[in-house]
Amino acid sequence: MRQREEIQLYLYRLVHGEEPGILTDFLLGVLHIFSIIYGWAVLCKLALYKYGILTQHKLNCHVISLGNITVGGTGKTPTAQRLATIIRDMGYRVVILNRGYRAGWRGQIGLVSDGEKIYMSAAEAGDEAYLLAKSLPKVSVVIGSNRIVTGEYAVNELKADVIILDDGFQHWKLARDLDFVLIDSLNMFGNQFMLPRGTLREPLSNLSRAQIFLLTKIDQSSLEAREMIYNTLNQYNKKALVVESIHKPRCFVEIEEWYKGTLGRKNVPLESVRDHKVLAFSAIGNPSSFEQTILDLGVSDVCGVRYADHHDYTMAEMQYIMQKAVDEGVYALVTTEKDAVKIPAEFIHSDRPLPLYVLSIAVFFTEGYEELMSLIKKVEKKQDGVE
Repeated sequence: MRQREEIQLYLYRLVHGEEPGILTDFLLGVLHIFSIIYGWAVLCKLALYKYGILTQHKLNCHVISLGNITVGGTGKTPTAQRLATIIRDMGYRVVILNRGYRAGWRGQIGLVSDGEKIYMSAAEAGDEAYLLAKSLPKVSVVIGSNRIVTGEYAVNELKADVIILDDGFQHWKLARDLDFVLIDSLNMFGNQFMLPRGTLREPLSNLSRAQIFLLTKIDQSSLEAREMIYNTLNQYNKKALVVESIHKPRCFVEIEEWYKGTLGRKNVPLESVRDHKVLAFSAIGNPSSFEQTILDLGVSDVCGVRYADHHDYTMAEMQYIMQKAVDEGVYALVTTEKDAVKIPAEFIHSDRPLPLYVLSIAVFFTEGYEELMSLIKKVEKKQDGVE
């Protein structure tokens, strides 16, 4: 495992009280000091925008931002897929702007997909951007750290009607028409501390900027957790629309078939793993949620193998995971779509002793869905010049 990922995992365990030792209190104290400095820097920068010292750039199209207030997985990628599909099917040309985290490509404007053809590999584009391109026909995906530059490219070259700003809540340089903040109902607001002492990117008071709160994986959370989320949101923002969503498994796809893009033709039913033991491996922000989803399918047991978020698998690591699965006597290996794009092709096409299934997940908006659609349609009509 790479040294940076080892450090990330250590810091995660440290701030969540999972690293006992005589140095723990000292290190947490140091991190807390840095978190105070970081928090003040965030507030100062926002103040510069609030008072017009710094200005936001307005694109000549409709911009929807999807983001979160914490570090870690909130289900943003499948939500972006669902939202892009809805808006695309309304007849608009949709372009997703992604920063290309951990992308091998370097440059200002990276065209991952024009909606017809994919131009980059997962290693070049980064796992999230590549997965979005692979799963969204007729939706373009562009990567680049400067969203003003990639946004202008999307408007001028790709003729975007609607831009989805992926992970955009903290990207204040670009003006947006709708600001979604995703809240993981299983992890909520982290450990309540700011980075680097905790997982908050901004103070909770900044939830006041959001227009829509989207609670993800609501079906897996407890009543007490949901009450806490609603109380917190009401404390900081009573005007925003609150929408609930669930991540519903659709089917399994054997990795080689998934790699070839045969989803829908050679699906493996979810019932195939019932009463069997499986090995679940992942490198995502919230692996426990993924493992719980598999448990809910009726398996007898889940053996979990976890890596740091956005980890790129090597052939040796995949061989280790497969051997562990054989030693554990499992029925099959299961992973996420986000992980599937990073598995070496050499392993995918090798002679494997056990099947490796990719779990296909679909996001469904539940509570607040009708209000959400009305809000999106209202904003789109304004974009078209219709009141």
